[in-house]
Amino acid sequence: MENSADPESSNSRASTDSTFLETLQLSIGNLCLKNGKVEIDGSAPTQGNRASSSLPLNGSLTSILRGPGLNKRESMLSSSKKVSILPSFSHMNLNGVGYQPYGFSENLTGKTLNTEYGFEEPYLHNLTSKGWKDSLISHVNLFSGLYKEKEKPCLPSHPEAVTTGGNLSRSGFNMSNKSSGGFQNLRGNQIIILAMTEGGSTYFQDLVLLKDPRITQLIFEGVIEYIFQLMTDQYGRYLFQKLIELENEIQLRMIVEKLTNSNGDIFYTSIHRYGTYSIKKLIQVLEKSPLVTEVVKALCNNFWDLMVNPTGRYVIMECLDVVDSQKNDLLYIEAIDKCLQLATHERGCISLNSFISRIKGPRRDQLLNLICDHVVYLSQDPAGNFVVQHVLGLQKPFVIDKICFKLKGYYVKLSLQKGGSHLVEDCLKSSGMDHVLHEFLLSNQLLQVAKDRYGNYVLQTALRETMKTGSPLHGSLLMKLRSYLKSLQHGYGRNVLTLMTAQFKKA
Repeated sequence: MENSADPESSNSRASTDSTFLETLQLSIGNLCLKNGKVEIDGSAPTQGNRASSSLPLNGSLTSILRGPGLNKRESMLSSSKKVSILPSFSHMNLNGVGYQPYGFSENLTGKTLNTEYGFEEPYLHNLTSKGWKDSLISHVNLFSGLYKEKEKPCLPSHPEAVTTGGNLSRSGFNMSNKSSGGFQNLRGNQIIILAMTEGGSTYFQDLVLLKDPRITQLIFEGVIEYIFQLMTDQYGRYLFQKLIELENEIQLRMIVEKLTNSNGDIFYTSIHRYGTYSIKKLIQVLEKSPLVTEVVKALCNNFWDLMVNPTGRYVIMECLDVVDSQKNDLLYIEAIDKCLQLATHERGCISLNSFISRIKGPRRDQLLNLICDHVVYLSQDPAGNFVVQHVLGLQKPFVIDKICFKLKGYYVKLSLQKGGSHLVEDCLKSSGMDHVLHEFLLSNQLLQVAKDRYGNYVLQTALRETMKTGSPLHGSLLMKLRSYLKSLQHGYGRNVLTLMTAQFKKA
């Protein structure tokens, strides 16, 4: 009897569970419970289309209820407490915390669902999709793990929701009112939270423009502990820029101290897509302040990493453009010390070229001489070759003569290389042309150069430049190439032969 009753009881429970799960296919705000799966809608709620993505099962499921029928939904969930197919969490609690990400008018603060379904306090970061997340909530992983080992002052895991309605409106704060009337009612983290939203940032910027020291100080005190997050936020960075433009020496010193501590904040801010603008603005404001020396020192400690970073290198260039050469001397020394490493680095060579164009004073000649002394090594490196070409392009006679002299004996070899051929052409277009021509005239590899995929361009440049400048070596080069006429009729040599024929006709 017991055995025969079990299948019926099991079927009955399965039928009940199935019916319950079908009934449970309902949408709570942007949280959807469907077929035992918890899903969340990451897009703005619309009437017709709703695209859902799986809610990460991180132990904190969240939602905000909307619309009428709340009591009905609560009773539906509480009507059956043992549905084993649903994910099991310790508690499930939906309190609206006064936050409506899509502008819902309902405020469901304090509403609680059945606690046995595993819902805990809603965490706004998990509630919305990437495109809808408030920039504030994404402060935790600014560098995808790069910054995790640094212990930072960060916002609470569940910050108070701050909107134009809800808790703030009840406390008398209204962002649409540009006066400072309700501003002093803000407490705790509400200032930094607002500052990292589009509307809040604009509101605070307007207050800063009033230039009321009391208001400015209140705003500053509300953001200084989170200055790193503010500087790297899409909207917060604009407030940061407005604050430092006031040039309050005490506030600027506090900011510099925060950034130049041993945690490397200035480096991570400099390589951040938004933070780099904040640092550049800070350098501009501190241009004539003694504090800029502290910033330069901190940048020197991360000189290599900034120079090889596509974003960070612009901070170094900002220093070179804005700060005087005496205060930049530490950067100059670092560049000289790491010159060869940077010159042979894929991204470092680009930064070094920009650095060379900006460096001033006696350190400039010191850096150029260092490159000239190692020109043979650099000329045969794909990245270093690029640096040598840039230095030649500066049109400094002593640099050109030194480079062209040092490369004697290597011109034929370089002419057969992709990067090297460009360097030889640059030498032919400079005042050091004769060094190249003498080597070609004495070489028994001239035919090889003429028939090479890269070398033929070098010889064409040699013929054009010698003819244009009226060099007496032009005729000598033509005569030597004429001895290879038959061999030049095939392959890349035909390019050289065609140019020779055209020049003979002109002569």
